[in-house]
Amino acid sequence: IKCLPLIDFFTISGMTNRKDMIDEALIRPGRLEVQMEIGLPDEHGRMQILNIHTETMRTNDKMSSDVDINELASVTKNFSGAEIEGLVRAAQSTAMNRLIKATSKVEVDTEAIEKLKITRADFLHALQHDIKAAFGSSKEELDGFLSQGIISWGEPVTRVLTDSDLVISQIRNSNQTSLITMLLEGPPGAGKTTLAAKIAKGSDLPFMKLCSPENMIGYTESAKCQVIKKIFDDAYKSPLSCIIMDDIERLLDYVSVGPRFSNLVLQAMLVLLKKNPPQGHKLLIIGTTSRKDVLNDFEMLPLFKTVAHVSSISNSEQLITVLDSSEVFTEKELKEVRKKTDGKWLFIGIKTLLALIDMAKQMESGLRAEKWFTPNMLLLP
Repeated sequence: IKCLPLIDFFTISGMTNRKDMIDEALIRPGRLEVQMEIGLPDEHGRMQILNIHTETMRTNDKMSSDVDINELASVTKNFSGAEIEGLVRAAQSTAMNRLIKATSKVEVDTEAIEKLKITRADFLHALQHDIKAAFGSSKEELDGFLSQGIISWGEPVTRVLTDSDLVISQIRNSNQTSLITMLLEGPPGAGKTTLAAKIAKGSDLPFMKLCSPENMIGYTESAKCQVIKKIFDDAYKSPLSCIIMDDIERLLDYVSVGPRFSNLVLQAMLVLLKKNPPQGHKLLIIGTTSRKDVLNDFEMLPLFKTVAHVSSISNSEQLITVLDSSEVFTEKELKEVRKKTDGKWLFIGIKTLLALIDMAKQMESGLRAEKWFTPNMLLLP
């Protein structure tokens, strides 16, 4: 590089996926001094890339008429150029596999070339089973929290979902706010993580990532910080992103005896929660906690601009709504439960209640209200 002044019309271009690992001496002025970040392609860019990689198919009449490039560009959010190329190859492989005869011997149809057509179904199969965006979403993880759906058992749930709709509208439409933070707080078992997953999936943002203590069991403090930082760095590469920081006190290794916590992780989270994404990018952070008081002591609570309380089931009407939606209890049993709980205050999380309902399925019909209800509920006069 130092010899460049002696050579006319000579340009050196370098490419890397890990700029953070390059020696700073190599990118200082006089060397590789001009740096340009090539971000993920937008929908128009993805359409152009798809047209390039499917041009040979169209020229040779090997692409079915039901393939819509505009549709593929729309559903491949946050795909890089290499991932789009891989998608096209995977669709071709799927189409070719249809022409292989599944017998005791592997036989290929002699007229395979003439019959070969890559269809819309081949692309969708490749999307679902073969190619996933590195900067895509954790939909499988989120679906796991939503396996039983959302039961709107009362005003507390409706209020949280209404607040979340405003937050999603803001992250999509506001030109002034690039970082939006929302905290769901409430007692254990109230369904905070499920609501966070519902909000994230409902937003339909291109990048959705779950930052959970379950994925960091056995990690050192430094390793946790690196994982959390990488999640945020990946989110910054997408124009619209959502991060769920689940069970924040567990991420901090908080223990009330002492008290003890990881100061290294705390400081990292405090910095990341108030760091704005790059220009032209937006980030929604949804946190969940059962210890709002602890987050307040850690000076983290003010960093969440929207705080929504997720309450437990507290009265008979809310309880009956959940029991009725489960379709486990008979009308007679529901009336008996209503009679026992009418006028009393309850305190039971939806997560705990659903587990008890599943237990009630194993009991004999007619005895559920008597045997299941009394020992498992906390009644306050």
